[in-house]
Amino acid sequence: MQEPMPDTLTHAGLGTLAAAVRRRLKHVVVARLASYNLTIQQFWVMLVLLEQGPTSLHPLSQQVWMDDPTASRVVKAMVGRGLLRTQPDPRHGRRILISLAPAALPLAQELQGLASEIKAALVANLSLDEQGIIRRGLIAMISNLDDMLVGMPSSSSGDEAVAAF
Repeated sequence: MQEPMPDTLTHAGLGTLAAAVRRRLKHVVVARLASYNLTIQQFWVMLVLLEQGPTSLHPLSQQVWMDDPTASRVVKAMVGRGLLRTQPDPRHGRRILISLAPAALPLAQELQGLASEIKAALVANLSLDEQGIIRRGLIAMISNLDDMLVGMPSSSSGDEAVAAF
């Protein structure tokens, strides 16, 4: 059942609207992933590895907006399920490369199609100019918030749910 649009969003501030978009997007992604038996984090990991190829843990964690310990747990669980494989990086003695398991490639490609479908639906009825305006505005808001964080202790915010959309 679709959650009705609260009247309060008509006059809501930009922060409230951004939070509402994030919440709705998370609900859509979770609902669409239910039949795959994957978490949102696992979804993002598979998409990043499909699009960018093998990588080590830290760059992967940055791409999917997770801290390294969380990404490590996600990768370990996915290796256990046969979705990912790890191997030593031949160019760096202490680094481990993470990649999609060959048997998981069809699933990853199907998930890529799902991601494309969600991305297209997210911006349906918005012109390219409108998308550009929104993109620039959101980037400016993120930059403003990053400026506010300078010198403050970091914390995990759970942004992995909407990392690539």
